[in-house]
Amino acid sequence: MTDKTSSSTKSVGGLEDGPSSVEVSVWRVVFETLRKSPLSLVGLFIVLAVLVMAIFGPWIVPFPDDVGATVNFAERLQPPSWKHWFGTDIVGRDVLSRVVVGARISMIIAFFVMVLAVLIGVPIGIIAAYWGGWLGNVLMRINEVFLAIPSLVFVLAVAALLGPSLPVVIAAISLAWWTWYARLAYGEALHLKEEQFVEAAQVSGAGGLRIAFGEILPNLTSVLIVKITLDIGYVILLGAALGFLGLGVQPPDPEWGIMVAEGRDQLPDAWWLTTFPGLAIFITVIGFNLLGDGLNDILGARQ
Repeated sequence: MTDKTSSSTKSVGGLEDGPSSVEVSVWRVVFETLRKSPLSLVGLFIVLAVLVMAIFGPWIVPFPDDVGATVNFAERLQPPSWKHWFGTDIVGRDVLSRVVVGARISMIIAFFVMVLAVLIGVPIGIIAAYWGGWLGNVLMRINEVFLAIPSLVFVLAVAALLGPSLPVVIAAISLAWWTWYARLAYGEALHLKEEQFVEAAQVSGAGGLRIAFGEILPNLTSVLIVKITLDIGYVILLGAALGFLGLGVQPPDPEWGIMVAEGRDQLPDAWWLTTFPGLAIFITVIGFNLLGDGLNDILGARQ
């Protein structure tokens, strides 16, 4: 694969080009792009906050016991106060504690869905594009069959068939999501296989697998990072929708969709039961979308 950095001989601060100067230039581009896009910085801070909640949630919440099947009817349906910032639910559990720990479930769903979707979809797309022929036609026709089914309908059908649980939610969304990565990889690989670095690898005697996954795949990194970041928000939203409909993660786990569903019967009096989990979903989705837009600008500037 040709190295574009080989033609860059400029120095930074009078020093010769090397790994340190390349790293400085990369971070300079990142800083300048983020500085010009305050919304991207907001998205980054939101994503970091969600990750902190997902990793450290059980240890930083004020009432860790309320995350499970705890019952405390003496504190039932308490409005937001200094003791319970987000109020309490119908069995007296602290809503703030459950919202914070709920970030872990949402991020677990998003992480495994993205891993499975990329591992399934990207190789299929690259193989279909590079080798083409009957193999490419078969793979992309299968992809089109899955794409023809609306994602929400497909996920609901799979979840209803297999039964509600966290592994089923991950599997159902992954089966619907790999198609988008196959299509993206297919389109990008079709373009990249005509590039000079691929022709050079072919002339040097590199095998098809070496070219497909050693030359073409690394050049998909930027576009994949951007798409993954943007898709995480949609996956979280879909996982919450399954929980809301009773086809996702089941109580007493503090999943945001479940919390919204449990609180809807108490509206409008106990408004906090649905408002705070709903805001958590909204803010998280917005955060990943803003960060994805920023990464698109940054990685696009470096191409």
